[in-house]
Amino acid sequence: MPHFVPHDAAGSGTPVVLLHGSMNTRRQWRLLFDDLKSTHRPVAVDLTGYGEAPFPEDSAHHSMDVEARRIHDLVHGHLGEEGACHLVGHSYGGAVALCYAVLYPFHVKSLTLFEPMSNHLLAEVNHPLQHDGKQLIDAIISLHGNGDGVGAAREFFNNLTGSNAFDLLPAGAQGALSGGVGKMLLDYRTTVETSMSLSDYRQIDCPVCLATGRQSPELTTTISGILCDNLKQVTSVAVRGDHMAPVFNATEVNAVVKGFLAELSDEPIPEC
Repeated sequence: MPHFVPHDAAGSGTPVVLLHGSMNTRRQWRLLFDDLKSTHRPVAVDLTGYGEAPFPEDSAHHSMDVEARRIHDLVHGHLGEEGACHLVGHSYGGAVALCYAVLYPFHVKSLTLFEPMSNHLLAEVNHPLQHDGKQLIDAIISLHGNGDGVGAAREFFNNLTGSNAFDLLPAGAQGALSGGVGKMLLDYRTTVETSMSLSDYRQIDCPVCLATGRQSPELTTTISGILCDNLKQVTSVAVRGDHMAPVFNATEVNAVVKGFLAELSDEPIPEC
């Protein structure tokens, strides 16, 4: 019996499954969720180890395939949806969305991805940035292992935003990020040790919108560039901000998502 997946669902029509990034929760997409309720059926999901979803019981065998299956069981099992859905994913959530599209190709109408952290691609194409990513994770592991959760979260956040903005965040936000470091490290492992490959992604037949931040670090935009060069039906978009633009520039990122969905629909999505 699959575990219940914490989620929010509303509206009617084609489901739009919203997948958040590491060290966040389904609340990341609350503004987009509300915007889509009048035209689609938004479904915002807590990925394992975040929000109300417990940490994986068997972390040694946890994988993106497991994440994808629990989403599929939610949407097409618990919620009873029969047709294909749109998927929207940020960072780790984007990597999971790609995995879902490979495993369940007939259940996906489109993908909207913001800098998916499909870290295995760097090693697959032997890109030198794979070593930068490993060094970053090793530094975070060291800090986290020494009990410095705040320092580990700071290292992660500042490197992915290309700034020193962590110390400007409210104490509550810093604490929430610090509490998610353990699962983030597991997310990284699952995106490196995955069975997914570029060959799998080249088989994805649905339309894909791939967005990046203009101020994002080279590590995240390089992965997006590899995907852009290999996906069949891809539209690339750049927005103001960095890797965390879906959180800190939600208005512009959400407009990209809504515009892309409108292009795929007979009914335009109204402006908010």
